[in-house]
Amino acid sequence: MENCPSCQASVTDDDKECPRCGVFFSKWRERETNVASGNLSKYEAIAQATSQEFNWTILIIVAFAVAGIIFYLAQSAKDVMKDI
Repeated sequence: MENCPSCQASVTDDDKECPRCGVFFSKWRERETNVASGNLSKYEAIAQATSQEFNWTILIIVAFAVAGIIFYLAQSAKDVMKDI
């Protein structure tokens, strides 16, 4: 018996994927081989796509936060003006 390289769950040699976390052992071995040999081109493209998506996500979250603050301030100003 071995342990899953990702979550350390007990697995047998016949298992193709971890029953706990679902990692595919063939893909894990392929990634480890590529990293050890320095062949990172496949993973750099994934990292670039992920970081670009992350930047858009941050931008959208900030835009909604700013819009919410402006809306709140407008409502507060409206209430203050009502009392004058």
